[in-house]
Amino acid sequence: MPLTDILLPYSITATVIILAIAFYGITKRRSISQEATQRILSHLRISQEGLGIFDSRRRIVFANTLFNQYCDIISDVYLSNTQQILEQSEFRGIRLFVDDWKNTEEKEQCYSSKIEKSGKIFSLRCVRFGDGGFVISINDITQTEEQTRLKQQLTQNVAHEFKTPICSIQGYLETIIENYPHNLTQEKLMHFLKRCYSQSNRLHNLVNDISQLNSMSDTHQQVNMEQTDVALIINNMLQEIGNSIQEHNITIENDLPKHLFIEADVSMLYSIFRNLFDNAISYAGDGSTIRLQCFRQDEQFCYFSFSDNGAGVPSEHLNRLFERFYRVDKGRSRKIGGTGLGLAIVKNAVSLHGGTITARQAQGGGLEFVFTLKKQQQDI
Repeated sequence: MPLTDILLPYSITATVIILAIAFYGITKRRSISQEATQRILSHLRISQEGLGIFDSRRRIVFANTLFNQYCDIISDVYLSNTQQILEQSEFRGIRLFVDDWKNTEEKEQCYSSKIEKSGKIFSLRCVRFGDGGFVISINDITQTEEQTRLKQQLTQNVAHEFKTPICSIQGYLETIIENYPHNLTQEKLMHFLKRCYSQSNRLHNLVNDISQLNSMSDTHQQVNMEQTDVALIINNMLQEIGNSIQEHNITIENDLPKHLFIEADVSMLYSIFRNLFDNAISYAGDGSTIRLQCFRQDEQFCYFSFSDNGAGVPSEHLNRLFERFYRVDKGRSRKIGGTGLGLAIVKNAVSLHGGTITARQAQGGGLEFVFTLKKQQQDI
């Protein structure tokens, strides 16, 4: 996530607090025009920050709508007035900070803390004035904190996923170097080289999948939408994966109409169906049947079902299948060579096409993905 996105909430907070200080100063100086006062008040009311201004006797001078709403979320009791928020345990740090103004000569002018309540994370800041008045700003940073957490989690997962193939390649190469040529037959040498090649392919796939996910997350990415025949893409894809289908003795039931046009990015549309097919071929089991159908169309969407009658997935895993690097059976997934990113790519690509996707247990066993793709794209 760009540094500017992380710092944005804090820069907004600083701006709002500066405006609040200006407003507080205006209330103390009658010479300032009424028009200027109204302009600042209007800005504070529509600010995306909860803001409360208090005088030296802790009486509320001004509070915008978000401040009242956030106080209700943070408080465990019903507040008859916003001023009572200072009595809540979550604001103890602010109370101590404000009280310290009376007792400390060298006074810190700003206090900040975080509060987690009702599934949300709030950033609290308090700025103290020379006369004992103060401003409290409350900012909902839930999304920012979640993005930071996901970024850290992704970094840890990437490091973990890269570690296994790199260690394998290093181990095979060390064995070759230490034993070649006297203690290593040509057959063993070829065996180790093939293992190295297999692990390097895994690294290559990881890099490609991570790059694709990052590009989908880039809001400045250019998405090239054009009228595309879904049925034609599927027919060409089935020829590409024909060898894998035969190797696993899989039956394909392609129930799409002969032509099915939507406005789409061809590369992303290909990724949706290719990852679904690869996932089914790898995990449904030999001898399974894969069925693809467009079961409904309306003016806005095409409705798809992609299902198999294979091994399926326990219900407790269904909601997590689209998470990055999530695996139902970690050992089997790594043995097969999956990156754990395929379904995350599918979900992001479907979303970029204005649709949604869910996973459920298929009737009669197996796994089914139900998703929509928007026919006409507008602002993507």
